[in-house]
Amino acid sequence: GGGPAMYTGKGLLVLRDGRTLPLTYQFGSNSDDTRAGYLFCDLSDVDPAALFYRLRVVCDDGTDLVVAVAHSSDRYLAVIGRVSAPGVSQ
Repeated sequence: GGGPAMYTGKGLLVLRDGRTLPLTYQFGSNSDDTRAGYLFCDLSDVDPAALFYRLRVVCDDGTDLVVAVAHSSDRYLAVIGRVSAPGVSQ
């Protein structure tokens, strides 16, 4: 039981051009296959236009997400996403 769990961990952000950036994620919602939360990474060298596309997040626990960016800064992205690999259980 307890309050709402925060899911945190590490992973990689995969940009549209194939570049990857190391990140730390923090997701608050974990309903079905939907995730919402924050990706913390250094985005200072990333063209902001690249963030308008769907991005991929590969989490170190094996979860593969497709995310859309709701808000961005040089240090984090606020995203909502969906688990893209069906049938993956923890």
